[in-house]
Amino acid sequence: MELKNILTGAIITVLFVGTFYLFFLPDRHIIDIELAAGQTFPHDIVAPVDFSLPYSHEDFEDIRESVFSSIPIHLRFDRGTWGPLGERLYPRLLLSTFDSSFTGGMLRELEDIYNEGVFDLSQVREYYDGERAVIIEEEGTEDRHLFDINEIDDVREILAIRMGRFGIPEEELNGITSLLTPNLLVDDSSRRANAETAVSALSNIDTTIAAGSVLLEAGQPASSRTVDYIEQLKNTELDRRNFSHVASLLLLVLIMTGIVLYYVHDIMPDTWSSPNRFMLLGVIWILSLAATGTLWLALRESTGYPYATLVTFGAALTGIFFHRRHAIFITLIFSLIMGLVHPHPYSVALIGTVTGILTSLTVWDLRKRRSVPLAIGLAAAGGIGVFLLLQLLDTSLYSASMVGSILGLLLVPVIGIGSANALLFLFERIFGVFTVLSIDEVNKTDHPLLKQMREVAPGTWNHSQTVAELAGRAAGAIGAWESLASAGGYFHDIGKIAHPDLFIENQRNMDNPHDDMDPRVSAKRIIAHVKDGVEMAEKAKLPRAVIDIIMQHHGVSLARFFYNRAVSGAVDPDAVDRRDYAYPGPRPSTIESALVLLADQVSSVTKNLSSPEEVGELVARVVDEKDLEGELDDCHLTRRNLKTIVRVFTSILESKFYKRVSDYPMGDTTG
Repeated sequence: MELKNILTGAIITVLFVGTFYLFFLPDRHIIDIELAAGQTFPHDIVAPVDFSLPYSHEDFEDIRESVFSSIPIHLRFDRGTWGPLGERLYPRLLLSTFDSSFTGGMLRELEDIYNEGVFDLSQVREYYDGERAVIIEEEGTEDRHLFDINEIDDVREILAIRMGRFGIPEEELNGITSLLTPNLLVDDSSRRANAETAVSALSNIDTTIAAGSVLLEAGQPASSRTVDYIEQLKNTELDRRNFSHVASLLLLVLIMTGIVLYYVHDIMPDTWSSPNRFMLLGVIWILSLAATGTLWLALRESTGYPYATLVTFGAALTGIFFHRRHAIFITLIFSLIMGLVHPHPYSVALIGTVTGILTSLTVWDLRKRRSVPLAIGLAAAGGIGVFLLLQLLDTSLYSASMVGSILGLLLVPVIGIGSANALLFLFERIFGVFTVLSIDEVNKTDHPLLKQMREVAPGTWNHSQTVAELAGRAAGAIGAWESLASAGGYFHDIGKIAHPDLFIENQRNMDNPHDDMDPRVSAKRIIAHVKDGVEMAEKAKLPRAVIDIIMQHHGVSLARFFYNRAVSGAVDPDAVDRRDYAYPGPRPSTIESALVLLADQVSSVTKNLSSPEEVGELVARVVDEKDLEGELDDCHLTRRNLKTIVRVFTSILESKFYKRVSDYPMGDTTG
């Protein structure tokens, strides 16, 4: 069964996410607008997704060149230059000056200069116009200013000035200074490698536009820049370069859908375990999503993105077929999903939440004729009210489509709630579900099955009336579905009319047939009334909720009387198999089903009491016993609920011990 439920959930998830993909992903919102500079548009043009406008080829090349030229020149330090150079200079200086002291001092001065580094400015200017340099050595690199480095022409000039006092001919002096060469050599390949790294890190994005940004206000002439935005937006979507955006949206929708599935599994176990009900819930919200997508696609080009969603359709049907608290939760999730794809997510999520919750709280009880018009009126008023408040708060609402937005918020509740009401009958027939009207139809004592029970099993009928009263009033006291609990009480033992004489409440002036039966046979025939009741109810087309109560009203408890009898009469008590005496279950999965189980047990154990003082203690003991046995584990009754149930049961049962007047006058009276 669990695998089947998981499969149903997976199908619903795939259909829901697929519908979202079909109607709401960016490639479905392509702005197919031919816009020229100076042209106006009747409504705001809004970016539906994030997109970027790149630089033109010429602009980007200029940026690349600017970045490249900003990279400092790379000079590789050749420490081996001075040794050979000094050896060539020594004899030339000595022969020219005949002064060994000068020659040695000059060479030491030049060596110090070369240890600092010498470069050729004319060579550098062939590659670089700036003033910074990166000195490259084996030990690492150093960033220096060119003005702080020795330039070869300056070094030659220093040497020429020092030798000037010796009266050396200019031709010979030029020959000596020309021997000097730089030891900081231009390494343009290293510079280019660094430049290419810097350029490759450049982004060619000129401007990034966020989803929801107004590209062109209504009535304003388009600039050439706006035309570029529109064209780039179309190209971006058509090229499907927004993969990360699409993937993120799908993942968020998947997570939110998973939260709803977990909620259904944990809070709505009766729906999780029923494929028909589970599928109905999925279909309701898939239709709400598809209808909203259709509405937005139809109106977006003429009026801009509407703020109205068909959340009212889903909220109404969920409140009617399931429960308003479930409708409120799913409404919130649905509104958040709508916010993911609307240019103004905060606004549409808030408006959708308010309209959906108001619908959930008012439309669920179809027995009240005013419930549908009241729900429509409140949903429309709530949506418009929130919209106007957001307008006052200046939350980037469309300035040009305000009237259209208000009109949409006024009409969509009519469409959503009206359609939901019109489809009730169809959904009941297709999915075999029920509404409050369906329950009320069978919560009457003139149903053919109940008439038959009165005739053939009057004792069971009296018992069922008590159970219906107990369960119904307890349901009302704790906020559960009173009509369903009452109807379940009436029909819970309907299977006993197949063999009424087997049940003690119908055995008037006759022997008990179980006296001559094997305990296991007796238990089997008693337990069979659950299966018989389900078959009769299905044949009579009772609502599924009532059938579930019939199936669950004994849970997995024992037919204890016959089990104890079997144990006491067995040679080996341990050989008695408890499974032969246990009801098949399942345990109650709803509060109403649990109330019928408790009312059934309480009614049975208190029917022979003679004193009202014993009622409260006995009722509390029965409720605690069922709780400890685990029969209430799947129905979400709280300890506070159980205390209220004990109080209501006790009050009803004690009232049956009313004091009769013993000396009531007989005969005619005058007055």
